[in-house]
Amino acid sequence: MELEIVRTGIEKKFYELVQEIVAKEGLELYAMDYINGQQMLRLFIQDKESKTAQLEDCARVDRAMTPYVEELDWMPEELTLEVSSPGIYRDIKEAKKFSEVCGERLQLTLNEKLQHEDFIEGAQADKKIMSTKKVMLYLVAMEGEDLFLSREKEGAKEIKINITNIKKANVEPLWEDLKDT
Repeated sequence: MELEIVRTGIEKKFYELVQEIVAKEGLELYAMDYINGQQMLRLFIQDKESKTAQLEDCARVDRAMTPYVEELDWMPEELTLEVSSPGIYRDIKEAKKFSEVCGERLQLTLNEKLQHEDFIEGAQADKKIMSTKKVMLYLVAMEGEDLFLSREKEGAKEIKINITNIKKANVEPLWEDLKDT
């Protein structure tokens, strides 16, 4: 898990331009992927309050990008642009994004299995959770580089995982959690 994504070259130019365009449209950039070999730019945008994007938002950002794609010399000639919401099952690629998903159920793929010392004092160590590198837990809080998680939606802090032990993360809500919203 990266604390912060470092962008260079054309990817950095895209990121700076896209941030500005998305902000002018009253939205925020959740994530951006530039796949150089395919000349594909994927933008994941969201409304600051609802944390999602409507089809109209995506179309507005796409239209706002068009003049830049046509006019800027550094843009690839055959650029494919995709604009969408990050979705319900959004990937978490940067540490700072964890703060946006407190209270959510996460699927974490760990670099190393959990150990007894990862369980907070008073929490029952779970051999089933400790036997795998892929866990489903609710994010209770984030303090610095440490995530505090629980096996229950409204549970107390049970497990502490440093973000450096996270290989991959995404939101993985249960149907029951979605139908209440």
